[in-house]
Amino acid sequence: MSFLGNFVYKCEVWSSSANIRSLKLLFFFLPFFQRYRGLSITIKRFTLLKSPLGNKSSKDQFEKREHRVYFYLESSKPSNILACVHILTFLNEVKCKVKVSNKLSN
Repeated sequence: MSFLGNFVYKCEVWSSSANIRSLKLLFFFLPFFQRYRGLSITIKRFTLLKSPLGNKSSKDQFEKREHRVYFYLESSKPSNILACVHILTFLNEVKCKVKVSNKLSN
């Protein structure tokens, strides 16, 4: 009895980037995933003093926005999952967290 054809591999990817264009480029490179979900935008705001001495009322305010996306890919071929992970290694501005799992299909 062979169990090689009965496995379904699932690759879940959580990606985040400060640049929304990089995430859109990710979707261009990965046309074979089925669903994706845009997650919330994390906004970090911070204030810096312009002058380290004396003038406390002059301040600069900055903010950093981080866009996040979740998608997954299911395939019976592990080569498709490896191709997905291989493409993710070439993206410069995108941080990715990948979880690969398998299960028996009925």
